[in-house]
Amino acid sequence: MSERPASAHRAAAGEDPARHGARLHELDGDIIRLIQRRVREDRLLQDARRAAGAARTDLAGENAVLRRYQETLGPAGAQLALLLIGLTRHRDQAPGGRQEQPSHEP
Repeated sequence: MSERPASAHRAAAGEDPARHGARLHELDGDIIRLIQRRVREDRLLQDARRAAGAARTDLAGENAVLRRYQETLGPAGAQLALLLIGLTRHRDQAPGGRQEQPSHEP
């Protein structure tokens, strides 16, 4: 990551740290909800692929995801992509390690 300009440091120094913490907490909640949504969508895609007689996993598609994350976020982005992909590999476990219940969502 690049260094922030000195003017950004001065502006951030004048703000309340609790405000930044609250923003990060809100962003983390948004990220968690988006990850849960991504997991649901990926599982629906896997189900549709299986129903169409194809393999549940599309390795070329997974590799494209890895490249996209790495190109955008660097090496850590590829690690993040692997974690996201891994969340849908273990269908018997819900995120957080809980036993997954069948979904009745549309």
